[in-house]
Amino acid sequence: MKRRRRAFARGLAIASAAVLLAAPEQYASATGAKTSAVDSGAKSTASVGALPGIPGSSALGPWRSFQQPMPAQSAKNGPHQVLVVLGSATHVTGKSLGKQRSLQIRTPLTSDTAVNSALHRTHAVSMRPLVPGLTAAQARQLHSAAQAKLGSAAIDLSKVQVVQLAGGDASAAAHTLAAAPGVVYAEPDRTVSPMNTGAVPLPSSVGATAGKADSSVREQDSGATGTDGVPGNAALGTSLQSFLNAGGVDATGAYSLLKQQFQQLPGAGETITNVSVGDLTDASTPNLGPAGPTTVVQNGRRYLDIPTMPLIPTYTADATGTLDPTGSTRGQDSALGEVLLDFSVMAPLPHDLQRPGMQGSGNSDLLGIAPGADYRLVVPQQPTFSQIAVALLAAARQQPRPDVITASLGYGTDAFGFAGRYLEDDPVQQSVIASIVQQYGITMVVSSNDGTRLFTNAAVGPDGGSTATDVTGKAADTTRIDDDQLSTTPSKVLDSGAIAAGGTTTDDTLAVPPQNGAAASGNGAWATTRLNGSGIFSSGFGTRIDVSAPSDGIPAFEHRGQTAQSVTEVLSGGTSASAPEIAAAAAVVLQASRLTGQHASPQDVRSLLERTGRAVPTAPQIDQPLHVGPQLDVTAAVQAVLAKAHGSHVTTDTPRIVRLSVAHRQTIGGLGGSYLEATDPGYIDLAGPGTGAGATGEGLVGPVTIGADVTGLSDRHGVSYALRIKNHEFTSAVPAIRLTPTQMLAAAGLPVVSATDRQVPLTFEVRRGNEVLASTTHQLAFGPTDGGYAEALAPVVQPVVEAGHSVPVRYDLTGVRNVSSPQLVVSQVGHWNPASAPIFSAVHTVPLTGLRGTVTVPADAFSAGGGIYGIGVLQNPAGGAKRGPVYGEFASVRVDGGDPSQRPAAPTLAAKGSQEFGHLLEVNRAAPRFSVRYDVSRVKGATGTLLEFSAPGPNMYNSYNMVSNQNGTTLDHNGLDSPATLDRSLTGTRGTADLDALALKLPSSIAYDLRVFAVNQHGKTVGQASPTSLLAYDDGTAPDGTNLTDFAIVPGGTSVAAVESPTGEGSVYDYDAATGTYGRKLTSDPAYGSIYEVFGVDSAHHALVLHKQTTTGEQWLETYDTGTGDAVGSPVRVDDQYVVTGGRVDAKRHRAAVLAHRSSDRAGFVLPVDTATGAMGTPLQLDPTPDGRTSYGLLDVDESTGLFSAQKTGTTVNCVASIGSGTVAAVDLDTGTVTHSQGGIPCAGDLAADQKGNLYETWYHSYSVNFAGTGYLGQLGGGDPVNVGTAQTPLALAVDGEHQLALIAFRFPDLKPMGGFQQYGFTDNNATGRMAVVDLKTGNTVGTVTGVEYPLYGSWNGRLETHRERVMQLDPATRTGWTYAGDGSQIQQFSY
Repeated sequence: MKRRRRAFARGLAIASAAVLLAAPEQYASATGAKTSAVDSGAKSTASVGALPGIPGSSALGPWRSFQQPMPAQSAKNGPHQVLVVLGSATHVTGKSLGKQRSLQIRTPLTSDTAVNSALHRTHAVSMRPLVPGLTAAQARQLHSAAQAKLGSAAIDLSKVQVVQLAGGDASAAAHTLAAAPGVVYAEPDRTVSPMNTGAVPLPSSVGATAGKADSSVREQDSGATGTDGVPGNAALGTSLQSFLNAGGVDATGAYSLLKQQFQQLPGAGETITNVSVGDLTDASTPNLGPAGPTTVVQNGRRYLDIPTMPLIPTYTADATGTLDPTGSTRGQDSALGEVLLDFSVMAPLPHDLQRPGMQGSGNSDLLGIAPGADYRLVVPQQPTFSQIAVALLAAARQQPRPDVITASLGYGTDAFGFAGRYLEDDPVQQSVIASIVQQYGITMVVSSNDGTRLFTNAAVGPDGGSTATDVTGKAADTTRIDDDQLSTTPSKVLDSGAIAAGGTTTDDTLAVPPQNGAAASGNGAWATTRLNGSGIFSSGFGTRIDVSAPSDGIPAFEHRGQTAQSVTEVLSGGTSASAPEIAAAAAVVLQASRLTGQHASPQDVRSLLERTGRAVPTAPQIDQPLHVGPQLDVTAAVQAVLAKAHGSHVTTDTPRIVRLSVAHRQTIGGLGGSYLEATDPGYIDLAGPGTGAGATGEGLVGPVTIGADVTGLSDRHGVSYALRIKNHEFTSAVPAIRLTPTQMLAAAGLPVVSATDRQVPLTFEVRRGNEVLASTTHQLAFGPTDGGYAEALAPVVQPVVEAGHSVPVRYDLTGVRNVSSPQLVVSQVGHWNPASAPIFSAVHTVPLTGLRGTVTVPADAFSAGGGIYGIGVLQNPAGGAKRGPVYGEFASVRVDGGDPSQRPAAPTLAAKGSQEFGHLLEVNRAAPRFSVRYDVSRVKGATGTLLEFSAPGPNMYNSYNMVSNQNGTTLDHNGLDSPATLDRSLTGTRGTADLDALALKLPSSIAYDLRVFAVNQHGKTVGQASPTSLLAYDDGTAPDGTNLTDFAIVPGGTSVAAVESPTGEGSVYDYDAATGTYGRKLTSDPAYGSIYEVFGVDSAHHALVLHKQTTTGEQWLETYDTGTGDAVGSPVRVDDQYVVTGGRVDAKRHRAAVLAHRSSDRAGFVLPVDTATGAMGTPLQLDPTPDGRTSYGLLDVDESTGLFSAQKTGTTVNCVASIGSGTVAAVDLDTGTVTHSQGGIPCAGDLAADQKGNLYETWYHSYSVNFAGTGYLGQLGGGDPVNVGTAQTPLALAVDGEHQLALIAFRFPDLKPMGGFQQYGFTDNNATGRMAVVDLKTGNTVGTVTGVEYPLYGSWNGRLETHRERVMQLDPATRTGWTYAGDGSQIQQFSY
């Protein structure tokens, strides 16, 4: 199965108005599409357009759009390369190719004949070592070091070869090579992804919030480091970087300890290397455009030159492992989002030590955890598996060696709807990492992964959005990325010794909201899931994860502007933030150990950080403990190192509070997921954020966290913390106490609503039992408030609901502004929140008649069974004129689906006759049989097994994860989303079932998620559904990794298909539509830029093709006999004055009409071709008086009459409004005459004959680009047109005259008004493209074909810009059709 190759892709803002979502080429310019006046060559990449979805917003504005993967995240496999691990007895024997000798490239030949055969079959052209120049002794050392942790699973890096292919599908090549006995392992050289969430610019309201400065904040902004060593950076003082506070990583106490004891900054004397991805450019780099350079080159070295930070040297690592101090990269990330996020949490210096001219100010005055460290950045030339592995080794071997390496990298399988995977899920990467840790003694930190980020609309299950990564002690039990990448089965890995970094929430209010009132409502740190924090990612979890750190709302820099120093402050996150936080802390631990005469190994560092960290709770809605590791506590770690230094000069201080932090959480969007914490430490702004009319009042309901940075606590056993406000006392087990402003004012005996400031005195105490170890006082002013705020808080509801039970829900809209006809709404399963888990639909609504109260949600509101639901308030169903309905915040609830121990393992799949079972399998029409291995025997009450095939995928958002109720308790039929395709009962509770995709009548060229349920003796499901495995059912897959460009189906005969190789070679093949297989190659052109297009096949088996060389513009018409495989006649060179745009074959009469226009004036012509001889006749001019603007763009043939019909299409303006009529030319090749008639529509999208003398056309009518139009189907010269849908263009048309049916292709499902101004969308999360089947006699839509996908603006797979391919081809006798499959390589067969 090939993942989709097209770059037009996917998904974008769900809240954008869906106006003119699709457009014919004629008015593409009106909608932002690219059009070409002249077909001068190959098609360009189609423009990216927004997918429709649920419109709406919150009172704070639209929520965050779907994320788009960075180039490094969305890149396909590497440049047709495969990583091959050879067996110990297999050696490379090929000759040196002499090119790039440092790479040691050789011909693809080994000592093993079976391997050589596989290399030949995969079109290998060369092979080279993964690590060129690695000596035998070095290889043995690295292998031995890795074996110490990985045992027999350790890979000998000297046996890893990078095999270069001539082209084609690297996944298929890897499978072929892996099957050779002399190969241990093979995998495509895929790309890795950064594990961040993307950035949101820091709102301008931050300045207003932090700017209400009294003397205390002015002192923080002065930048002076205090005598206790606490820096005066503004972002620390205002808690903009609240993750540094005592409730976060507790960093500033370490500053004080190291200052007092050693007069050093944290990290001093240690070196941290960041291996990451991003663009390294400078002012001399050509064609940078608006991005500008990202680095500077000084004295022969390249540096990051970022405010607040030291100059950071950068290096590129090439395929040999050579580090280039001036090397450059492009096309990875011009904003340096990942790189600068990493360094923003590690490297910024105390304000008074920042470089002159590069000092931060206000929000840009960031502080790092280890600013005293030396830093390096290493970026691979390409972010592939092979080059990342080499870059990691190069970074480790650089002299002087680094002490810590951090890598915020993983596998971005969430771009396809499945949870991301840990970097060590790949055995080669794991062996590299184990070698670095064990051989070189370097502490490595690696992001665990970010679960399912908002790249797709994949449902969120009771695991919270991630898949477990667990440690196994058995090499045989480990999983591998090549197998589990498109499944939800847990990963199982060995322990390499690296630190796997998990993510925690920085200051969460979604898991247990403050208004809940329960003890847990004061906790802001949870294991990060899609139900809390920012709501847009989830941390990797499982027994392999070691240590965690805050991962959402992290202030960082991002490169934006025309100089290397041009950065903007953003909020970012992901485990990409957690990993460098932990790496910086590791450097501080190593520093403290060295200063106290202790040697700390990587294992010592990891153990210490685990031991001194704080336990992280799991949100109550999650159905199992999420182990993300203890949350990092830098001060506690340093204190532990100092306490261990017995007999040294180091003394532990008495407990003291070196800083009291004040962090006021203020929601700014994302239905509670986006927030700010920049706070004047002496003033709580209750009316903000924002000022004047823009003040939202969210400060009134945002909690305030008072944190104490405490040193001198070498033993924290029995220590507690208390905050006293007058006679009220609030206690905590951690040195941070969170209260709402209302709680604090009430404790002080002061009113909430007030027109003036109020003063609240605070006392913070550190206690052991009844003894006060340290205390401090603070005066906090609360600003005025009228009691109003913008966004409704989430209702209060119990986090877990027993299946079959109703649930009481308490709401309070007192003070919420602009509430009108509010409703309580319950989401469908898996999509609990419009902002964090789209696409959202309300399955149950309750009108709210009062501003506060309790309503009961009945059990049938959760009819989809166990899983995650959301309950929220719709503040204003009508909303604003343009934004649609206005939502408040949501509470997530889990309908109990039982204990996860009652969740069976995912079924595994194998081709029929194979014993290689796994979680990813491809079958095809020619070989459709497969086996399913299953085991539900551990589920209580199980007596049988039910196998479910999901809805067909991928969906409109490129998600292959099509299950709406992840790990649910019922089959996937929720009444809103496309349901599961089918289910089958299997024998017993465990076994192997043999199935046949063809016999099951599964639609082809589609992928299905397979999962199993246990059923009891009554046939009812028990326990939870298993994780999923993926079955890809291919059909008509182009050979040798080529892409399909065009095809002509001959039902019951020999069809023809044209393909294009990745290297630009065009070819034409016989094709068997019955089996979906390619046969003999009829012709090919190895020259780059050669393209073939198939116009049809006549009844004598003669196929007419266009052969075009796009680099020169040369065109030939060629005819081939599919019976003999021979050419018919000689190729006919088309005169250069003509540009061919299409053609149709009259199979009965052995002739064809080729449509063209004259390039000088766009005059239309038909070029007659005799397919019996291959000869071309005299061109027939279609319009004797061309206007130079319009041309004939549509053509079809009616074989009942032998007439060809061509239709002229109009200008952009006319097409938008459908003004005027089109010109239709009837071409009679018998007489050589052209007859014109006025009729039809000037902006018709497609034209089709019914083979009974009638012509039909489709078009799209809109009076303005500002208003949604209507799609129509009409008969030329017939009756009234048929309305076939709103807000989208009919893309293609095919007519079955025998059954009087028209099939119309659409990019989207049927779109409906969704509220707001001209907003149209759909509510089906599993939606795909579709074909509407319309009865031509009644005009009614009588059927729909789903599981198809069509690109933007009619580009199809054909490679010639203005051509109109036959997108759907029909066989009325069997009611079977064929179309282009979405992956670009298959001919998809369907029934209608």
